[in-house]
Amino acid sequence: MSRVARYHADRTNQKLYFARLGCVQAETLCDNIQQAQGHKEAVVFHLQGAVLAFLQELVRYYRLPDIQPTLQSIEQKMAEKGQVSPEISVLKQLSKDGFLAELNHAYRMCQYSPEPTQPQAEQDTSSHLIIKVTQGPQSWLPDTTILRDWYQQLMHLINGFRDEMVEF
Repeated sequence: MSRVARYHADRTNQKLYFARLGCVQAETLCDNIQQAQGHKEAVVFHLQGAVLAFLQELVRYYRLPDIQPTLQSIEQKMAEKGQVSPEISVLKQLSKDGFLAELNHAYRMCQYSPEPTQPQAEQDTSSHLIIKVTQGPQSWLPDTTILRDWYQQLMHLINGFRDEMVEF
């Protein structure tokens, strides 16, 4: 049985693939700010989803009873078995001060919008009911270069972990 089938790595692979597609789409839509923003946010969501899907792979690999795994829950369940997961140690460190910390911040910012400015009604008399909601670009959203870098780093990290995860 292949590793993809055995540990359900296909979901992680899908999320990484969707993130890569989102990067391509965001790069080709430079002239349309709102569509590019939508694709950039989708990349952030898919990268975060890839991390969560990889945590599910780890749970299956280590045979842990965890339906919604987190770094802390996996670490705790491994400790209960008297084991340590090297993958979790690396992921925790990167979540504190690496690219995963930046990804987590971007994900939180996508979830909760920054404090909005007061919307202003249009001055044109024919559109008194139209209110501008978006006042400008979302400066907190990473550009496609950073997103692509996160994608590459996460892809390299997961592939490295998979190479080290040997059936015992």
